[in-house]
Amino acid sequence: MSTVREVLNRLRWDPRGGPGVVVLAVRVREGGTESIEEIEFASVVEILPGGVTVADGTFLPYHRVVAVRRGGEVLWRSGSG
Repeated sequence: MSTVREVLNRLRWDPRGGPGVVVLAVRVREGGTESIEEIEFASVVEILPGGVTVADGTFLPYHRVVAVRRGGEVLWRSGSG
């Protein structure tokens, strides 16, 4: 099974791309509650060993990523999510 980092790197460098917008479903905690937010892959500016950096400068560690989807297709899902 691929890691989320491997999947994201494949998406970044695959010249074929593919139909549909790729989104990362990310676990977010605010005010003592946890929710899932979607972030478009297009906003990812760096894929690093411990997580990704998005355009607004936010660092998202991989343990917060729940799934990676393109349209209705799940490309990767967390084993603990």
